Amino acid sequence: MDVGPPPLLSVLQFEGVVIAALAVLFVATWIRSREPGTALLAFGFAVTALWYLNGDRIAYVGPNIDSDQQRIWSSLIAVGVLLISLGVVRYLGVPRGRRRWALAPFMLPALATLIAVALTTELPRRVFHVGVLLPYAGAALLAFRRSRQYPGDGHVLLGLALLIPAVTPYLLLALGLPATQLKYFAGVSVVLFGMVLLTVSLLRRQRVLDDEVRLRSAAEDELRHANARLEARVGERTAHLHELVQGLETFNRSVSHDLRGPLGGMAQLARMATEAMERGDPSVARRALPAISSQCDASSRLVNTMLDLARLDEQQALPEPLRMADLVQSAFDEVMLGLPPGHRPELHCAPMPQVMADPRLLRPALVNLIGNAAKFSREAAHPRIDVDGTVNGRDLTVCVRDNGVGLAPEVAERIFEPFYQAHGARFEGHGLGLSIVRRAVQALGGRTWAEPRAEGGASLCFTLPGAVLADTVALDPPVLAA
Repeated sequence: MDVGPPPLLSVLQFEGVVIAALAVLFVATWIRSREPGTALLAFGFAVTALWYLNGDRIAYVGPNIDSDQQRIWSSLIAVGVLLISLGVVRYLGVPRGRRRWALAPFMLPALATLIAVALTTELPRRVFHVGVLLPYAGAALLAFRRSRQYPGDGHVLLGLALLIPAVTPYLLLALGLPATQLKYFAGVSVVLFGMVLLTVSLLRRQRVLDDEVRLRSAAEDELRHANARLEARVGERTAHLHELVQGLETFNRSVSHDLRGPLGGMAQLARMATEAMERGDPSVARRALPAISSQCDASSRLVNTMLDLARLDEQQALPEPLRMADLVQSAFDEVMLGLPPGHRPELHCAPMPQVMADPRLLRPALVNLIGNAAKFSREAAHPRIDVDGTVNGRDLTVCVRDNGVGLAPEVAERIFEPFYQAHGARFEGHGLGLSIVRRAVQALGGRTWAEPRAEGGASLCFTLPGAVLADTVALDPPVLAA
């Protein structure tokens, strides 16, 4: 009876071709990513494929391995199993410390079996199968351990796939199949294990790539935030530089007007007094000297104020606990000492918290704000200055209000500029007091602004971020002074 041509490949040869393809894939993986253990896996699958491609010519009869041919081919498959098992252990990561010796009971019997095959004339096949397949069980336990450390990477599936070739001989014996069938089922389990290992490798590579993408995204976000902070700081520095340039331009005009004029006047008066004295008329000198003294005092005050403004840019904040109510009272007393006799304003200070700030910066700010309020409210029938503080968390907002001449909304943003005088020559001063306030508050980390009041007068405010003491329970009592 014609049974047709023989098959092109036997079952073992087909399994050998598939296993060889797995070896090529692991070689490609090793070349591309240099993952640990992939080189050992490639060699192990190549040796195993060589065994299966020649499996039909290997005699597999009898309970013992008792011929030179069987010892050679059995040693070859044992080497393949050892290489694959060591590759899996290397791929999963060798345990550190004492835990690495936990794999010894699985690896050393396989090595002993390999030596026994080479030296022993007759070795029972069951002993050979147990010794050679134990490394698969050790690698499976390591895979299960890694599944708890890296869930979702498919290590549980890999552990199950490793257990299949380890328990296959015992399943065959339990089912009553002859031992000669082992190589067919073992080939299927090796192919299945290799495919699972490739899948796990792809999953792990995907996790690594996802982690890298996440880290790069976080780094990009941080870089964007850093650029935004840098741009904001550059903007602040640019605005500060613009303010300085404007201040220098105004300073030049002020010096030419506020210093050159008085100096020229003093020189003219001195010449007139000298000429009168030469004529024997001291009356001119008696009238000129008080005027010269007054002009010198005004010029000295201007120079001292400009020096105070310059020192604020060089001064670093050294915060200490302060009672705001005491600081307001002290600033008010200093302003009152410099006022001429006449209408003196009343001070009404609301309850204020204790703060952590530098008095060398905060006190000049309060002195200039209260002095500004006193100057512009002196024409009122009953001059009054109100100081209050609003607490928001640990931030404090302080406002100094007066009932004076007030200010127009369009100039509210400019009154803190150096040498800016909202009311011109109507009131004395050089326009530097509120500039000192802004510089001092900025050095304390806050900001300043001005608002006109509907009932007349102006409200000048500043913030002290994070300055309120955390353990402040009650506010200081209000201050009433006249």
